[in-house]
Amino acid sequence: MPKESFLYPETPPVFELIEETSRRSGVSRAQAFEDFLHMSLCALSGGQMEEQYLATVKRHTDGAQGKRGCDSISHAFGALVDAMEKTRKDILGDLFQGGITYGEAGQFLTPEPVCEMMARVTVDDAEPVEGERKTVCDPCCGSGRMLLAVADLKPNWEFVGQDVDLRCVRMTAINLAFRNTYGYVIWGNSLGIEKKLVYRTGFNLTGFVREIPVGECPPPVQSVASERAVPAPSPIPGDGDPDGPAMRDGELSAPRKQLRLF
Repeated sequence: MPKESFLYPETPPVFELIEETSRRSGVSRAQAFEDFLHMSLCALSGGQMEEQYLATVKRHTDGAQGKRGCDSISHAFGALVDAMEKTRKDILGDLFQGGITYGEAGQFLTPEPVCEMMARVTVDDAEPVEGERKTVCDPCCGSGRMLLAVADLKPNWEFVGQDVDLRCVRMTAINLAFRNTYGYVIWGNSLGIEKKLVYRTGFNLTGFVREIPVGECPPPVQSVASERAVPAPSPIPGDGDPDGPAMRDGELSAPRKQLRLF
């Protein structure tokens, strides 16, 4: 197995806790990481994904209190929160590539400086029309680095990511949720117009992320993987939607690019 390699000094402590979870629970490192992602999402949901949390934590409850796998996972979550607050870097993506997949199947994440450069080249400085909420879409989002780079420039936009790898989908959802950024993260193959699962991020008076049915997404999000999208209806003024403004007419009418603004 290749040796672990991380970009940030804050990543190894989180990795070591994932390793500890693997040993305590008798599961593979990959399984421990996947469960860590799922349980972290559930924790950020404010109880909206409680059943999923309880189903996942079952693998990690054997042993004395303080020595269980679930105890290591809770410490890893705290370490992740602390690291991301200090650095605002993609600690999850660093951990994923440097200690879980090692770039398997050519799955290498775009370096964050390149994401920042692409965001600055793509996003203009023009002020939006009053009442307008622009959207940015990445159809193969990985850990969400492209979206995070745009969010640094335009935090009030709507962010849509999609990936065929559920681990990537969950990393992106966690990264957006930690910043209280409003968006949709879709599990499915963009080329095959496939949508298996959708997470909605952004505070809704209960939590910062939750799973929603595909049918409850705005029409543009339902069509985000298609060659050309269906225009969304205009938002209804004063509808009291806690998820923020809906998308405007024709926002997704253009063909997709790797980082698409509309």
